Amino acid sequence: MAYSVELDSVACIGCVACTSCEYFEMRQDMKAHAVQSVVVEIGCIREVAENCPVSAITFCPNVS
Repeated sequence: MAYSVELDSVACIGCVACTSCEYFEMRQDMKAHAVQSVVVEIGCIREVAENCPVSAITFCPNVS
C-alpha cells in the first residue's frame, strides 16, 4: 500500500528530529521537507511523525 506524506513547513520548528528518516531533509531556511510525497514503507515516517514536537508530519493511505 502507498501512503501520502505531508510536512507542514509553517508549523516546522527546525528541530531536525525527522531527518533521522531518509524521507526528510532540511532546507537552507532550517525547515524540513519531505523528499518524497508518496511512499510504500512508512516505518521510519510513523516514528518521526509520532516524535515531531509540533505534529507537522502527517501520512495517510494514498487513494490515487
